[in-house]
Amino acid sequence: MAQTRRLAVSPYARRLARERALPLEVLRGSGPGGRILAVDVLGFVPLAEPVNPPTVAAAPSVAAPRIAAFAASIALGTLKELLAVLESAGKTFDIDDILLRAAGRAFAETPEIAKVAGAPVALEPAGRQAVFATVPEMPLTSLRASRLAALADNRDDTERPAALSLWLLPAGDIRPVMMPLLLGRAMRLTVSVNAAGDHAECLLTADTASVDEAAVAAWLIALKSTIEHPLRLFV
Repeated sequence: MAQTRRLAVSPYARRLARERALPLEVLRGSGPGGRILAVDVLGFVPLAEPVNPPTVAAAPSVAAPRIAAFAASIALGTLKELLAVLESAGKTFDIDDILLRAAGRAFAETPEIAKVAGAPVALEPAGRQAVFATVPEMPLTSLRASRLAALADNRDDTERPAALSLWLLPAGDIRPVMMPLLLGRAMRLTVSVNAAGDHAECLLTADTASVDEAAVAAWLIALKSTIEHPLRLFV
């Protein structure tokens, strides 16, 4: 049976090692024949333990918004002629009135979207929002009166729920390409009418977590059809 080698340790070194809870086996003697001396105990430096980097909590995963966008070109020639005839008869309507009325008709034809927040529309004038009920049966004259009253009162309905926000860009040749959604709105319609007033470019942005993509596309088709066949706005 093999015998354990006896370590040569000076009595003082042994006492020092015991006081420091140091196993003699970890010490390297510098005395004659490898004898462990007091200086070996006092000079012992333990190996540093590996340092583990601090655990960093994983950032919570944030679901990326699911955004769909649809564009449409709308011919305004027939509408422009009809509005001119009405104006000569003393009945004036703006493109804002037409868009609000057409939005209501589009909601009536796409009930899946009409369920969202009761389907009111938020018009975006000058950095604020005015929310309007889009009852399909509401006469265009009543809708216009409601819109003008909201503008005159500087009403801001940003906190009120609405299914859609509607932003009419100043007339010109700028076309909307990408637009963010407004807080609390499932859809946003951006409309740019050309300088001649006979053509409009529309961009409809939608949160597909709230509304179905196919329903959004159907809504824009209904809006386009209503505006291009403007007699539907008066029935």
